[in-house]
Amino acid sequence: MKKLLPALPAVSAVVLLAVALPAAAQQPPAAAAAPASAASAPAFTVRPEVGKALNEAVDLFRAGKVAEAKAKVEQTQAATLQPPPQPAELTVMHRLRGLFALQLEQTAEGVQQLEAALAINAQPPADTLSSKEALARGNFNLKAYPKAADWARQAIAEGSKSAAVQSVLVRATYLQNDYAGAAKLLEAQAQRDGKLGVDDLRLLASAYGQLKDDANYVRLIEQLLREHGRTEYWPDLVSRVQRMPNWQPRFDIDAYRLRLQLDLMEEADDYLVLADLAARAGLPAEAQKVLEAGFAKGLLGKGPKAGEQEKFRAAMVKAANDDRATLTAAAARPPAVGDARAAAGTFNTGAALVSAGQTERGLELMKAALAGPLADPAQARLQYGEALLRAGRNAEAAEQFKLLADHPSLGLLARLWQLAATAPRKG
Repeated sequence: MKKLLPALPAVSAVVLLAVALPAAAQQPPAAAAAPASAASAPAFTVRPEVGKALNEAVDLFRAGKVAEAKAKVEQTQAATLQPPPQPAELTVMHRLRGLFALQLEQTAEGVQQLEAALAINAQPPADTLSSKEALARGNFNLKAYPKAADWARQAIAEGSKSAAVQSVLVRATYLQNDYAGAAKLLEAQAQRDGKLGVDDLRLLASAYGQLKDDANYVRLIEQLLREHGRTEYWPDLVSRVQRMPNWQPRFDIDAYRLRLQLDLMEEADDYLVLADLAARAGLPAEAQKVLEAGFAKGLLGKGPKAGEQEKFRAAMVKAANDDRATLTAAAARPPAVGDARAAAGTFNTGAALVSAGQTERGLELMKAALAGPLADPAQARLQYGEALLRAGRNAEAAEQFKLLADHPSLGLLARLWQLAATAPRKG
């Protein structure tokens, strides 16, 4: 199965700066004890001149001068080597350098500095949490997926509600080829949030595809089509139709009609096969239209088989003209549905009338035949829906397809026809 590339999050280095720095003019040197909530952190002090310099760095950052802010922190750190910086001072310097480096897309340095800040164990819980969130995103940008997932898990365990961190955890899990883990995370997210965004739906579908879980894969691809108009998935879904359990060759015409409806006919043989199926079903007018579409697309009438194709088209034109003469009389007769043969005749006459352009009378006869003992009422209902859709009666067509959604053989095809009638178009 083709692997779908996951839609990766826009993992920005931009972080909210939330550092508590003492104001040098308001705090004596002996003050600035660590917050009581950071019980495991050592007691420490911040010298006023250091606090003043770091506050200036923060002001530069807030003014949009990120490089200057980072340089200011580096200068301050170099100036505090003698005497050695206090734990609080060193923590804030590492933290600021890390956040500024991430902002400047100097990701490796940013990760290193934030890890150094955490190692000192002198940050209050809020700063510790935001550092871990930034480390999750930074390691993801570095493609260090195991570390990114680990930091994300730590942040979430400590109360992070960041959608970006959740996104990192899911995608880092997926990119370690843990598709079952990624699916579990996304299903839990869907349960918690009520729904998934389009990128998460695509990733979940991809995870199930990698797990060969066809039922869930198809369910999600249908959802992407139905709710988000992701038409790029049509070819994949349509290709699965004729592999459904208990598929019968007589259903092929309906699968090819869907491909024509969706403009997925890309080979000359596609048009020739559908035209032949229509002709065998007693629908020469439909066969003629299919061939004309193939000629108009430039796929027929060329190459070594052009003569055969022209001959086929001429035969269908003649058959369609001959058919119209008999259909006029048939259309005038009241519908007969008393037995299987009569019901089939009424249905086929209706289908032929629709293909020949006598749409309303044709639809009337097809609908009447559905009340009779047809040999395959499910396929007849599907084809009645197809005729309604060709007539532009999309809502009525969708209702007919909906009735077949759980059919063991035609269910997927019916649901796809329903999507063709109702799904939004991307863009």
